[in-house]
Amino acid sequence: MGLALWAFAAVAAGLYCVVRGFIDFRRGHYVWGALGIVSGLVLLSMPIPTHAVKVDIPLTR
Repeated sequence: MGLALWAFAAVAAGLYCVVRGFIDFRRGHYVWGALGIVSGLVLLSMPIPTHAVKVDIPLTR
């Protein structure tokens, strides 16, 4: 449960940065817009650690 909450928070922060970057671009603040979009894309491209489980299914003959 804790990992899903942190993943949701990271995605929400990344989307906020991207949206805020587009708003800044429309207002004419090009440097802040670029920084917002780049930081949002960096947050959204970060891998989220998961637990891999390997299951071996025996072959029945």
